[in-house]
Amino acid sequence: MMNHGKAVVIKAMLVLPVVWIILTLFNDVRFLDSTIIGLGLLIISYIGGDLVTLPKTGNIVSTIADLVLAYIIVWGGLELLGYTDTVSNSLVTAVIVAAGEYLFHIWLFNNVYNNPNYSTHSGTINKTSAS
Repeated sequence: MMNHGKAVVIKAMLVLPVVWIILTLFNDVRFLDSTIIGLGLLIISYIGGDLVTLPKTGNIVSTIADLVLAYIIVWGGLELLGYTDTVSNSLVTAVIVAAGEYLFHIWLFNNVYNNPNYSTHSGTINKTSAS
């Protein structure tokens, strides 16, 4: 059985501190603004990336997609909220989040998807069962 609640909490423990540290601590983005951006990233990337893209494409492709998605969401959120220097802040945040996402995807396959046919080498779910 899939335990999405636990997965979302773990993902929040990955995404929110990164966003808070990079944006609020180092770049003077208001805490509320960085929290809103972080929550948006968390929700969109879990639904679009971890539930849809990851099982179909595997870890590497999904991590690259998470990198791009994180950059777009952070950049767009900062732009909409009127901040400057959004490109570098977004890029640094996206790279760190994507590095964590790679490891989070491995955890998802092993603990949430409960699929013994998952190969950490290929990063995809093997449709044939092991005999």
